[in-house]
Amino acid sequence: MDIHYFKNMKKNSIIITMVIILGFISGNAQKISDEDPLYARAGFKAGVNYSNIIGDTDDTDSRVRIHLGAVVEYPISSKFFIQGELLYSAQGYKVRVGDQEQKISLNYISLPIITKIHIAGPLSLETGPQFSLSTTVRNEDIPDNDPFFDSFKDLDISWVLGAGYKLESGMFFQLRYNLGLTNINDTGVADITNRNSVAQLSIGYLFKTKNNRRILREEYQ
Repeated sequence: MDIHYFKNMKKNSIIITMVIILGFISGNAQKISDEDPLYARAGFKAGVNYSNIIGDTDDTDSRVRIHLGAVVEYPISSKFFIQGELLYSAQGYKVRVGDQEQKISLNYISLPIITKIHIAGPLSLETGPQFSLSTTVRNEDIPDNDPFFDSFKDLDISWVLGAGYKLESGMFFQLRYNLGLTNINDTGVADITNRNSVAQLSIGYLFKTKNNRRILREEYQ
């Protein structure tokens, strides 16, 4: 069978696994007691990526692209939270080949599982793993991208470091750096190792349920 068939089957399986994990986090978030002042929230986020690669490929430069998706925040204690996200993340880099600068697009569906520790009120430090599945790989300056697509691996694993600031309204801001831990290249022609390197600036919003509002009213009475 066509190798693309097997690659698509593997991608679909990983996407289903990501959705199940995010659903599990969301489902468990609903189990928090009405009497507990802590509560879970779900929402969305979007922002910009400043992406590049680090490794064996020389003469690369960064690209500014976007990310967006869904967020679920689950409280463990008043200062300790777990945040699961399901994001579309457009990444990539620029590379100089001879006298020509080529734009490389690496697009992923990403599942960060982030530990958030509130150190001073709304300010938090954030860290955790991120699992990303490649959806499209494209060199914008060549017509046939199939061989180029096959030279990149489907799964990318990175580690997230950053900080966040969450307002009582539910609006939040995040600044992160995603350091790739795995080689993104898959080529039998040359032994090449490159990893993703992505800085992210995000803005998002976490919604409140009716129970959340009731709990907050009781706190301020």
